[in-house]
Amino acid sequence: MIDYLFVYGTLRKRYDLKLKDKLREGWKYVGQAKIGAAMYDIGSYPGAVKDRSGREVVGDVFLVHDPGNVFRVLDKYEGREFVRKKGKVRMRNGQELNAWIYWYNFQPAGKPPIRYKDYLNYLKNKSIH
Repeated sequence: MIDYLFVYGTLRKRYDLKLKDKLREGWKYVGQAKIGAAMYDIGSYPGAVKDRSGREVVGDVFLVHDPGNVFRVLDKYEGREFVRKKGKVRMRNGQELNAWIYWYNFQPAGKPPIRYKDYLNYLKNKSIH
């Protein structure tokens, strides 16, 4: 069975996170994709919740070669605040994949919505203001 992982926040390819050094051999970047979700600013990271209103979140897809190690490390990193579930992601070329996604596990009430589809763009613009 092939495992894919969709990431939209601090695990993105272009985000500098030391933890990713532990995963270097266990996963491989495949490309950008999007999911139907709403994204919120939880503090120093985002949280996505399923959304059927047409909102989308852009992220990166990785092919997971070593799911035992990768998900052990990431489940610990994400903690109880996030729950890992399979979901549909749409790659840039239109292909749909079933990938693991870490969904925010709480109600985002009171958390500011991120209007950008892309967390990295949101961070760039947030630092300007």
